[in-house]
Amino acid sequence: MVTKVCEYCGRPIVAVTAGRPRRYCTAACRQRAYRSRALAADARERIELGQLALQLRDNADRLLLLAQGWQPPDGADPVDSVLTDTVRLATELAARGHVLRSDEGGHETPAPRSPE
Repeated sequence: MVTKVCEYCGRPIVAVTAGRPRRYCTAACRQRAYRSRALAADARERIELGQLALQLRDNADRLLLLAQGWQPPDGADPVDSVLTDTVRLATELAARGHVLRSDEGGHETPAPRSPE
């Protein structure tokens, strides 16, 4: 019989003659492999979200400088490009479903009340 090794732990697996070839030696190894793949995907998602957040913060800094009268050395008007980039980043975050909605009970600043 031909032997393979478990894709998770590396122990030998005796190949079966019929059916789909086994990839893991036990159900526990199969579950551990699934969890490690899920954690890796979650880590990638967190890294991408962090990069988006940094880009948004950089755009906010640029907009603040522009609002205070700073002009880039080349004389170009960067407001449109910064705003376009900010909208793109916000749209990407919304598409990923990571924007708090009012019905989710997120932390919201209450609207100011008018004086009576």
